[in-house]
Amino acid sequence: MLVHVQREYNVNKIFLSRLGLWPFQSKLVRNLLPIVCLILEISYYSFEILMLHDHRDDSQMVFESCYQFVITTAFVVRLWNEVWNRDKFRRLYEAMNDHWDIFTNEIEVRILKHYSNISRKFTIVYSTMMYLLCSMFIIIPLTPTFLDIILPLNESRPRILAIEVEFRVDTDEYFVLIFCYTTAIIVVGVSIMVAVDAMHFTCTTHACSLFSIVGEQIENITSTQHMRKCECDLNEEHELSRKEQVLYQQYVMCLKKYQIALKFVDILNSTHQTVAVFFLLLICATLSLIGVRIVYVLGQLEEMIRFTFIIVGALLQLLIMCYSGQKLIDESENIFHRAYAAKWYLFSPRLKSLLFITLYRSIVPCNLTVGKFCPLSMSTYATVIRAAMSYFTAFLSFKN
Repeated sequence: MLVHVQREYNVNKIFLSRLGLWPFQSKLVRNLLPIVCLILEISYYSFEILMLHDHRDDSQMVFESCYQFVITTAFVVRLWNEVWNRDKFRRLYEAMNDHWDIFTNEIEVRILKHYSNISRKFTIVYSTMMYLLCSMFIIIPLTPTFLDIILPLNESRPRILAIEVEFRVDTDEYFVLIFCYTTAIIVVGVSIMVAVDAMHFTCTTHACSLFSIVGEQIENITSTQHMRKCECDLNEEHELSRKEQVLYQQYVMCLKKYQIALKFVDILNSTHQTVAVFFLLLICATLSLIGVRIVYVLGQLEEMIRFTFIIVGALLQLLIMCYSGQKLIDESENIFHRAYAAKWYLFSPRLKSLLFITLYRSIVPCNLTVGKFCPLSMSTYATVIRAAMSYFTAFLSFKN
């Protein structure tokens, strides 16, 4: 099943399967693993609320609790979206597999391979970077523990957890259990982000490859039409008609493949349209709250580094979502530019009509939308960053 997808996108399949998010796993696995992950992440809400209640008079702890609440919500939202839209993701992956059987000539396979290689390299680099940031975020607070082993003092140094949490128990006594619990929450949350973000980028890149194929074929057909038109001026009328018929059929097939690409983007957009709204809001809140949190620890290098890791991770996730959306817009717009550059006045009336249809449809680029409000693009990225900076300055006034 899904031979082409498992061959080209096996790394993405592995990440999704570890969380039970691969739609073609056994029913028990794809139901049990997401529930376990969801319960684990949701369980942390109670301790965050407890910490917020116990330290409501301490502004530093309030911001600490708020940013953890926002990040946990981001994990839950991304996981829930995968579970809720499981059938749509199944259709999406089946369509990706079918495309390898539809786009079969040498140029088409070469373009599909090129974009699948980009997706694979991105997935490996992105996952490595995210897990490295996650590891450093967890390990840096353990510095006092390591120093107790390497350079022991007369008394133990204070133990610090990667994330502040309130269990109303003696942290030193139950340090190992609490550390394992908080580490599990962080690792599972990062795994959710890595699996979902990498597959989103892969699907968007695959959509870009389809538009690239269509644009390449339009350019080849229209240039061939011009060349053959000039050649056939010296031949019999029936020869011209026969070659024009061949080009017409090729262009019809090209438009059918264009429809396949458009349908694929519609499915892809429907899987992320709603969650994109929440995700951008959560990213904006995370950046502003972490910014305020860094202000509290300006004199503590280790804490500043840890919070910088969170900001880098959040900016990276936002960049992935917005850049992939921008790339999709650019590739779909490229079809219009290639069709527009054709010497349409040399074409037959039938081929002109198909070219006009192409121009009419491609003048509006395909995009992934945030709800139904705006497209995901680099301008959206800049808007979110500006909004985060505005809220950051507003939160600073509460700190003061």
